[in-house]
Amino acid sequence: MAGASAIPENTARFRLDAVASICAGTLAGSGEAEAQGVVTDSRADTRGKLFVALSGERYDGHDYISAALRGGARALLVEREIGDVPVPVVRVHSTLAALGALGRAHRERWGGTLIAVAGSAGKTTTRAAVSAALDAALPGQVHFVRGNLNNRIGVPLVLLGLDARQRAAAVEIGTNSPGEVAMLTDIAQPNAGILTLIGIEHSAGLGSIERIEAEEASLFDRLGPGAAALGNIDDERVRRRLSSAKTRARIGYGFGEGADYRILWRDEGNVARSRLVIGRPEGEPLSVDNPFLGRPGSYAVAAAVASTQTALGTELEPGAFEAAFARLGGLEPGRLTPIALQNGVLVLDDTYNSNPASLKSSVATAHEVARARSGRLWLVLGEMRELGDESPRLHREAGETLLDFSAACVVSLGGEARWLLEPFERAGVPAHSLESYAAVQFLIQNLRARDVVLVKASRGVRAERVVDGLIDKLGRAG
Repeated sequence: MAGASAIPENTARFRLDAVASICAGTLAGSGEAEAQGVVTDSRADTRGKLFVALSGERYDGHDYISAALRGGARALLVEREIGDVPVPVVRVHSTLAALGALGRAHRERWGGTLIAVAGSAGKTTTRAAVSAALDAALPGQVHFVRGNLNNRIGVPLVLLGLDARQRAAAVEIGTNSPGEVAMLTDIAQPNAGILTLIGIEHSAGLGSIERIEAEEASLFDRLGPGAAALGNIDDERVRRRLSSAKTRARIGYGFGEGADYRILWRDEGNVARSRLVIGRPEGEPLSVDNPFLGRPGSYAVAAAVASTQTALGTELEPGAFEAAFARLGGLEPGRLTPIALQNGVLVLDDTYNSNPASLKSSVATAHEVARARSGRLWLVLGEMRELGDESPRLHREAGETLLDFSAACVVSLGGEARWLLEPFERAGVPAHSLESYAAVQFLIQNLRARDVVLVKASRGVRAERVVDGLIDKLGRAG
């Protein structure tokens, strides 16, 4: 979900009577007054904006109304009586639902092309690749926000940032409870929807793999008949759901023979400059420099090419994707990002999220890179959170799936990650449970040139402390 990503600012204009109508609320004050921008954080710039007082388990935005007013808020959106204030007030049943309604209303009046990305893993990378592909087709006319703002707060705020100068955008849709993908798809109103992968994730809130499949596939269910559904056909569950989508187009991508956009060839293990060739339904195969690692990165680029050409009807030209990716700022930290150290070690920073599917995928990529470098593979793994009562079993089973990747050593970062170690211990692979500082010291003492270290965990583990510690002690190369 949205995690620690920075909340983007916006200048979306709304008359207050329109806000009341859109949100099914009651207005106290002038309906002709206009707010320029919607904000949910009183610490942000609230001047002239509509302040939305969100309520959560650990906070209540109503407690910060005075701060928002001191900052110059033009109007307030609230759930309860707040007494006399010097600005118009719209009162609604749920400010969270109202924020979603405002996001949808702004997206609809914007009217451009929007591509949504959902799935159990690979969403952020795929969304970044889609943004680059869109920008390749429409240079300088794409709305792009870094991070993974993919929940009921993040998605509307991303949509509210759309402006008339932009013609296209990509949004990420996440979930940790039933119905969230459908709700966010209804808010975003995508012209095309991409489903990357279906696997165990957030099972504490979503339940069984069958329920997770139904939840993620609701992206396709909620697309309009004029939209396009795109999916990774190498994933059996995605392929099945794609085949039954009731959309104008059903487009598959992947390595398999049935893919409309088929990955024909890729470099394996090449970190500095990886090439990818993608076959297309029309025109010559497209050869691109792939900025992302391994098979997951190849899927992301194939999805980006497929969705952009399908949604815009524009064939991408060689070189355009690479230039657009550079314009948008390159790789984001924490998403299987390679970091070369001065002692010849390569760290793969994948500390933003983890679940069983993404863990196996990342380890497979790290194994591929280590083999290409003729180095040893070291795994530093934190727990996969939000797996509920089945967490110990799912961690053990995930560990079992990693045994074939020839890790030289595995380090767990405490918590339920200790269950990942059991299969390695039984197989005779060196395995240690260490806290972050001790893990850094252990690695420094044992790593040698050409080794590859994958650091992966759910966001709350803060495994980036291991990455930062290695950089601090050993220094970045170059």
